[in-house]
Amino acid sequence: MLKKLAILAAGSLPVLFFFWYAYHFSTPFPNEDDIPAILAFINRAFPFAPEAGRLLFVPFREHVILPAKLIAYLQVAVMGQMDLKMMILLGNLFWVRVTWILYRLSQEAKLPALLFLPVPFILFQVQFSETALWPMALWSNLIVVWLAVESFNLLISEKKEFWRFGLAFFLGLTATFSNGNGLLVLLIGFGVLLFQKTAPKRLVVWGAASVLVVLAYQWAKSLGVPDTFYGVQKNPLKWLLGSMIFVGNYGDFISGSLKKVALGLGFVVTAALVVINLGQWKKPSYGTSFHFRMLVFFLFILATAGGVAILRTEPVGLDAMYLGRYRHYSALAVALGYLSSVVYLYPKRQANWLLAGTMAASLVVGIFSYYRDWGYRYMDNQRFFTDAYNMQHNNALYLEMPAPQEFASIFQETLAKNLLKADLTSFEDFKWPSSSDNLPLAPITIHIDKSADTTRCVEVYTVKSTTPQFELTPNALWFWALKSDQRTFLYPTTSLKTKPAQFVRQQTYFQPGFVGELATCQLPEGEYTLFLVHIAENKEAEFYATKQTIRP
Repeated sequence: MLKKLAILAAGSLPVLFFFWYAYHFSTPFPNEDDIPAILAFINRAFPFAPEAGRLLFVPFREHVILPAKLIAYLQVAVMGQMDLKMMILLGNLFWVRVTWILYRLSQEAKLPALLFLPVPFILFQVQFSETALWPMALWSNLIVVWLAVESFNLLISEKKEFWRFGLAFFLGLTATFSNGNGLLVLLIGFGVLLFQKTAPKRLVVWGAASVLVVLAYQWAKSLGVPDTFYGVQKNPLKWLLGSMIFVGNYGDFISGSLKKVALGLGFVVTAALVVINLGQWKKPSYGTSFHFRMLVFFLFILATAGGVAILRTEPVGLDAMYLGRYRHYSALAVALGYLSSVVYLYPKRQANWLLAGTMAASLVVGIFSYYRDWGYRYMDNQRFFTDAYNMQHNNALYLEMPAPQEFASIFQETLAKNLLKADLTSFEDFKWPSSSDNLPLAPITIHIDKSADTTRCVEVYTVKSTTPQFELTPNALWFWALKSDQRTFLYPTTSLKTKPAQFVRQQTYFQPGFVGELATCQLPEGEYTLFLVHIAENKEAEFYATKQTIRP
């Protein structure tokens, strides 16, 4: 008993730290895509607008994100406001449920709890923080994984009650209207039923109902604007490589430095699952076995990889497959490969070798992923804050674009209706100094970069300072401010990381100084003074003069 409690405590550590991290770094401000996808829906649909039913199904790009809209609507109906931080915490619970399903299945396969220990360390790390801290992505891109695993787990069972069949289909239907790849749940589910030689009546019901779901999905897609950004990859080699990168992206845990490792890991995980199942499929109970479940879960990931590789690698190239927003799929694929392999090897001693190697690798990946992401969270939250300020006070977003965007007016409408829980701050609250004469000086260099890209500002000011230094204090933000007599526009700063060895020796994460790109083509004419501003929790705002003025 004590051994099981110790294993449970150890396995809970990455989960608890992951949720602390998500709560600590999640922001009440919306990601750009949250604005047209969720805020715009709430503005029009609440309270109980006649067109709310239709608006639920209007797609965002290629996805019908029904759960994301429903949870936002439910929050406003119950609490009066959307709480994006709460949406993030609730959305990450889907990952906990997936982990629990894998644990229960491993117990049914008579796997000792100790051999399951690497799985939470594989799954709960922040390579996919882009998804884990993004409300819309959680309630579309992560929920669809849970819906797929839950649906397949109900289908692949020795128990054949009709309610299991019906619930599995309902979860597949919900997945279809959660994310674009959700339709794969119904397609793979039909294949599972065929393989299990299910009663013809159930096959007909699943197939006919799936056709109706596809027609409904096409109707929903017709309500939106066609997305013509993506091409179709016609090179089979690039498609294969893109798919394997998607599966093995977990291996590229140092900012693009291990791309070949990711590609190799994709092939290894795929080969392991295929080879193990080839040796099992003739067994009478294979259709409800642990290995078959792992394979079906993996097929959903592999089919998703194939679809993404077809659409995303043309014209962008294979680099599109390394995006952080896909890495939760890869983490789950690695966990499935490990579990299938260790169950296959147990009780041979090679299972313990695999445990030791996987545990060590998952710890290394977790440490590097948190180290890499920790500072990036500060940089990203500065962007969310400055975007929210500019939308609230200047009706402006994407200042690098030559024309104003409608997203700002959507955000302002949400604020005017008090539908979003966010502590927005005006510059009057910062106690803006009446004069810059007595402010500390932040020496800077500034130059103009010109671009031929007509979709962006032709000229952008690139500004760099050598001091001060970013310190990882609670809720710390640094940003550039262009202030005129009438308006103030904010721009996020960025800082360069120190080397890991310097971080260990001196506990210094960032190098001194800040960088910023100041696009001014949307700014009203006038003279703007440039300041560097620092705010942090329980501290008054600090202002630094630069002795630099800009005239757009």
